[in-house]
Amino acid sequence: ATALGHAVPMEVVMPILIGLIFTIIGNYLPKCKQNYTVGIRIPWTLENEENWNRTHRFAGRLWLVCGLAIMLSGFFGGFWVFLPVALLMVIVPCVYSYVLYRKGV
Repeated sequence: ATALGHAVPMEVVMPILIGLIFTIIGNYLPKCKQNYTVGIRIPWTLENEENWNRTHRFAGRLWLVCGLAIMLSGFFGGFWVFLPVALLMVIVPCVYSYVLYRKGV
């Protein structure tokens, strides 16, 4: 588009695309089976299938919501939204999984 003389606002396009990717992954996470390649691969999720399933169901919803938040931030100039949301997407499922592990799930 730039070569054709149209301005491409990358500060709008990139958050939308990144948010879309996170939304797609969030939709896929609850469906992935326990494995050592894809998913939230921390010791206690790999140890227990129930922990894996519950963690990925929770993380899938979280990633879906956070992906939508990142997409919306592109429209409102919220570059600073990405880092806290990305940290939230990583830390919260790990803590949730650890809590399940400590409960014996």
